[in-house]
Amino acid sequence: MQTDLTQFIQEKVNALHNHWKSSLKDIFGRLNLLGDDPAVFTELRGLLMDLVAMVERSESVEQAVDAELASIVFHLKALQTNQGLSSTEMVLLLFAMRDSIRKAIQEIVDHGIEGQHWVSAHFQVASQVSLLLNRLGLVFFEGSMRLKEQGVGQDVMAIEYALLYERTRQAAITDRLTGLYNFGYFLERLKEERMRAERYHRLLSLILFDIDHFKKYNDTNGHPAGNEVLKKIAAIIKEGAREVDIVARYGGEEMVIVLPETSRRRAMELADRIRVRIFETKFEHMESQPQGKITISAGVATFPVDAVNEEELIKMADNSLYKAKSKGRNLVVAYDPAVKIPIRYKSHREISKVALVGNFNNWDKDVDLMERQPDGSFQFVIALNPGVYHYKFVVNDVEWIPDPACPERVHDTLGGDNSVLRVHV
Repeated sequence: MQTDLTQFIQEKVNALHNHWKSSLKDIFGRLNLLGDDPAVFTELRGLLMDLVAMVERSESVEQAVDAELASIVFHLKALQTNQGLSSTEMVLLLFAMRDSIRKAIQEIVDHGIEGQHWVSAHFQVASQVSLLLNRLGLVFFEGSMRLKEQGVGQDVMAIEYALLYERTRQAAITDRLTGLYNFGYFLERLKEERMRAERYHRLLSLILFDIDHFKKYNDTNGHPAGNEVLKKIAAIIKEGAREVDIVARYGGEEMVIVLPETSRRRAMELADRIRVRIFETKFEHMESQPQGKITISAGVATFPVDAVNEEELIKMADNSLYKAKSKGRNLVVAYDPAVKIPIRYKSHREISKVALVGNFNNWDKDVDLMERQPDGSFQFVIALNPGVYHYKFVVNDVEWIPDPACPERVHDTLGGDNSVLRVHV
């Protein structure tokens, strides 16, 4: 049933659009003024320094919030009061500082400005401070909206309750030892991401890690030492993952990463970078392990090219992990479907490079390069589960064309055609 308000919105859509644009201009104008005000940045920098000190004194973000809640709230309210900031402006300023610290640290990592020791020592703290700024922005807005402006005391109380609520919510989905997400949360998010990948015809990869000979390490050095290894490896895996990835403790010495919109090749590359990083890291008592090193093995699987649902995806990643263990450990193995499809491209003109792209590799032209054959053609052998796939070729990095040898085509969304590949058992 259409209400009077519904009709009003439909009739006044142009006026609403103009008011919306005007409001955005006002917000952006106000934020530009705040960005040019050195006093605002000075106060935010003071808050940032206090957050760094809190995290360095605590073992986790949750402990920092619990132990020094009053100080956090004091800083937030002082910043808002001194600068006359709205709740929206507070949230945006906190998020802007969160992004700034992330970018500053990433520049150091990317350009090697500091040594590896500096990165290892400070990257984790910076990541936790970034997480805390993100959380503060969210709960500050929630707390400020929960009660109307009925006095500073009640407003501060609202923020405190919001922070404590967030602390409780995080505890329910977080593994206490490693700080990673727990198994239950992993299963929920994996199902959500699988459904999203299926809906939008995207890839979803899974990496399952297992610490090699961990029982031997525990038996030799004791469980407290083993716990320290678990925490250190969890931190390394978390640092190596992207912000959009879900990193969780699968159980015991096993950990897992869910990687949205990631091909098998990209997942393999990430898993191997993490494997190498752990191999090169010094751990207490690692001389008691085979080869004098702490190492991990990993199994990789990708939806939908390796599995039809999340349960099968876990199974295929676990099978790949078992193969990595059986081949000698300290190794990354991807699930390898039994069906191998050779795809060939032949042209009568001079070509230097051909890539195979499709919904089996996220249409990434830098992932699966075809090999030049003696007769001048290009070939790639791809392993796929039974199913229907769409693909085309990228010639010399610029020309995207369907397979001339494949008669079945389907329109893409860019005004062209994709070739259709049907894989049977």
